Amino acid sequence: MTLATLMLSLVLLPSPGSSTLETPPELVFGPWQAPEPISAASWALYSVDGGEMLWENNADQRRPMASVTKAMTAIVVAEEAEDLDAPVTISATAASTGIGYPGQPRVLEGDAWTVRELLENLLVQSGNDAAVALAEHVAGSVDAFVERMNERAQELGMADTSFANPHGLDAPNHYSTARDLVTLGVAAIDNADVARTARIKYVTFDPIQREAFGVRNSNRLLGTFPGVFGLKTGDTLDAGLVLLTYLDTGTHEFIAVVMGADDGDPTTAIDHLTITADLLGYALTTFRPSDYVLAPLVPADIADVLPDWLRPRLEATGPLPSGTDRTSAFATTPGEQAVVGALADLLPQVLGGDG
Repeated sequence: MTLATLMLSLVLLPSPGSSTLETPPELVFGPWQAPEPISAASWALYSVDGGEMLWENNADQRRPMASVTKAMTAIVVAEEAEDLDAPVTISATAASTGIGYPGQPRVLEGDAWTVRELLENLLVQSGNDAAVALAEHVAGSVDAFVERMNERAQELGMADTSFANPHGLDAPNHYSTARDLVTLGVAAIDNADVARTARIKYVTFDPIQREAFGVRNSNRLLGTFPGVFGLKTGDTLDAGLVLLTYLDTGTHEFIAVVMGADDGDPTTAIDHLTITADLLGYALTTFRPSDYVLAPLVPADIADVLPDWLRPRLEATGPLPSGTDRTSAFATTPGEQAVVGALADLLPQVLGGDG
């Protein structure tokens, strides 16, 4: 019997008042708490360094993604624009694009911006007009740019994603899934220009034709939830509230996706920011010593007794990294037999019965 197996057996406690094992014992997972229920159509929580989905629901359901679209727009621009400091003159088409919310500052026809400034406009204040201006600059037309967006999605393996525009306003054949948006999030943080821009909380613009103005990032988790560095919010009638989030704790990185959240009744609603905070709160409970103890058991048949929410978490945990944090295998640990023997003697008393 390995120490890990024995420790799992210690969570099999008899029901209160029971003195024998005539009935199956109740499972008690002491160090772990089940995550709180999530109120959204679909969601996903992904460990970047573990390379595993920690928790998800309806992650393959195709849904409108709203302005989270702009994360792909930013990736294509950052990868394919020849010079981020090149000037861009705003066209009539870009200037006439619908805004995202009342009072949102617009780009004006004839304005001179740089590609970098438009990227900041795109990701910080979610400018739909900035998205069109960037598309025209990089690809010559919106249609050609959208074609490139779809090609890039296929290159990334986003098989359940289709883009119809560069901004995310509701349109036929414009959809994605929580799983695909995780992939998009990983691609976004892998691009230095996109990752840097997505974490900007406040930026001031100074177009030639008017006074300077400042805009604040639409993601209110920035600066309020430690470790959050972007990525993109979204909100349309068809999509509901959508949020793609990157969390870096310094030791672990996570991507969280919430799709189809809705404010609904303001007295009872849970919005995408609150839901994401709950997902990230659960992420912060993972990769703890108790996870590393039982992680080796996951491939075994005994893993079937683990709750559905706990098994993916342990799969992502894996062995401790090499170096100063490395631990020896249980079978080679000095004194292991003595520890196992002592716990084996204790086990009958814990489980009830005579042995």
